Amino acid sequence: MLKRKKLALITGLGILLSIFIAFLTKQHFTIALSNQIKDDITALGEKLDQRLRRYQQLPQLLAHDPRLLDSLNAAFAPSSERNAKLLQTNLLLAYWAKTLSADTIYLLDKHGETLAASNWHQQDSFVGFNYAYRPYFKDAMKGGLGQFFALGISSGKRGYFFSAPVFDQQNQVSGVIVIKIDLNLVDEIWQYQEFEYVISDPRGVIFYSSIDSWIYHSLVPLTEAQRTQVVESRQYGTPTLTPLTELPSLQVLNGQTQADILIPAEQRIHTFLHAHHDMNTAGWVIYGFTPTHQILSPVFESVLLFIAFYILLILVMNYWWQTVSAKAALADLNSTLEQQVAERTDHLHQANKQLWHAIEQYELTQAELKETRTELIQTAKVAMLGELSASINHEINQPLAAMRTYSENSIKLLARENYPAVADNLAQLVQLNQRVSDIIARFKVFARKGLQQNSQIHAAQSIRNALELMHAPLTKHRIELHLDLDESINIKIDAVQFEQVVINLLQNAIQAQDSVSQKQIGITLKAGRQRCILTLWDRGPGLDNTQKQRIFTPFFSTKHDGLGLGLTICRRILDLFSGSLTVHDHADGGAEFQISLPLAEEDPQ
Repeated sequence: MLKRKKLALITGLGILLSIFIAFLTKQHFTIALSNQIKDDITALGEKLDQRLRRYQQLPQLLAHDPRLLDSLNAAFAPSSERNAKLLQTNLLLAYWAKTLSADTIYLLDKHGETLAASNWHQQDSFVGFNYAYRPYFKDAMKGGLGQFFALGISSGKRGYFFSAPVFDQQNQVSGVIVIKIDLNLVDEIWQYQEFEYVISDPRGVIFYSSIDSWIYHSLVPLTEAQRTQVVESRQYGTPTLTPLTELPSLQVLNGQTQADILIPAEQRIHTFLHAHHDMNTAGWVIYGFTPTHQILSPVFESVLLFIAFYILLILVMNYWWQTVSAKAALADLNSTLEQQVAERTDHLHQANKQLWHAIEQYELTQAELKETRTELIQTAKVAMLGELSASINHEINQPLAAMRTYSENSIKLLARENYPAVADNLAQLVQLNQRVSDIIARFKVFARKGLQQNSQIHAAQSIRNALELMHAPLTKHRIELHLDLDESINIKIDAVQFEQVVINLLQNAIQAQDSVSQKQIGITLKAGRQRCILTLWDRGPGLDNTQKQRIFTPFFSTKHDGLGLGLTICRRILDLFSGSLTVHDHADGGAEFQISLPLAEEDPQ
């Protein structure tokens, strides 16, 4: 029962505080949003005033051009002369309109008829229309400057009109020059799209708005005299002038921060926050509106945030109370906890020792694996030399047989005391002996077991060394070689292991062409930006998709007596030097193996 009372008290207090927070938040956001609307429409009004002031004095300056007076005085001139002068004036007004970025500039005679206009050649030309009823014409004819907003009679476009009188030599008003400014510039300078805005005349008639259905309505009900004045001036065409509010006057509307306004497109009334700004140049009033429901979102968020904070505070207090209550129990558990910590620490120490032992075993295994890989590569080289034993015998037996023949011949020549011939035979023996030494040295270098050296080598020369070691098999099988080697390529790899890879690929290419009549092997060496590509192809039967997927798998072989380790070892050798080995179908038949290796930055020394 006591817990229920506490819960009810806490809940009631939270509800009261939430209502208070909602009230304060609504007041704050209402004031802030009203101030923001006021600042934004003030900025819009000042920018619009600034743009309009640019054109305010222009008609007075243009009126001093004597060509305008010539056109006004041409009414009594012959028709051809009059038309020529009016055409000249039309072109002049068009030039001015383009230069000043004005919508239209036109010249009226003292009766209000348009004599010339910058749009004289357009369908909506002002030429021939009479605008004597416009206030800006009446003000200019009185000798002053005029300005007026209205809907164009011929163009149907909203615009602001600036006018000035054109005086003759007797300082009498002979006509009026008018500049019309397109009010689309409001959209150009309006940057506050989160608010709705309207521009109204001093009577409250809206002629520009971000809500299209508000245009040519009034903010408050107009008097009959005001409605008659608007209709007779044809300032807005034939507007409906339906009031958007039921407020008695603009003074009442401007004195409030909220108002219920009709949305004609929806036929519904919405409550808006609003502010207004009086424009000095044009005499207009700019209003900014935003629906009041936009305030509900931040108010709702504030209340939710407070509720979350309130609940968190209650939970923290409850936790604190439980903590205080549990201190005695925690004191009793301290000794047990210390014992458990000691046991856990000992367990972690034992686990740490086991981890270090596992790391040592892993490092030992890695070392053994590296040694095994090196032995495997060396074994592959020895096995390759075993396969090449017949060619080694052939390479050495030929010079040995020749040496024997030269030796026997030298004995006979020595008995005959033919010393020059003996000397020549001895020279031949020396050359043959050097040849045997070179052959043995080449095979010895290839067979040696050494450390991995990431050195720079001349790729084309290493390929030729491998071809020399494979000379006998290539000759025996009558292989036709096609070489295209870039002599300038240097690569980063151990020379002996690179030659081992090339020899292995050559052996596979030779064996793949056992049943082929015209046996060919091609080797291409090209350089890219950072890597070189070595391509070795043959004219054998090639590989099917299954064989290409498994060709680099250990113990997989396409030969009946093969171990299936050659290509696996080749790929692992290249992996050690950031290289790669891939197999493809050759364009003219057979298989094509491609080696990619990084280029050396400098030439080998």
